[in-house]
Amino acid sequence: MSDTATRILDRLHQEALDENEERDWYRTGRIPCHDCGTTVRTTTLETLPPHNCIQRQQARREREANRTP
Repeated sequence: MSDTATRILDRLHQEALDENEERDWYRTGRIPCHDCGTTVRTTTLETLPPHNCIQRQQARREREANRTP
């Protein structure tokens, strides 16, 4: 498969994933933070409420660093 076809398929796949997340948010009011992975309740897709994202990312990096020999 050509690079162009691969890029198009990847983009379509990502769009489908985004639409699923948006549909789930509409039903549940929750959406995952793409930075830390935490699912948070929000009333708008424009901003997420405070949920200790920076601290969660730092803790994840520290855990990963401790696993790597």
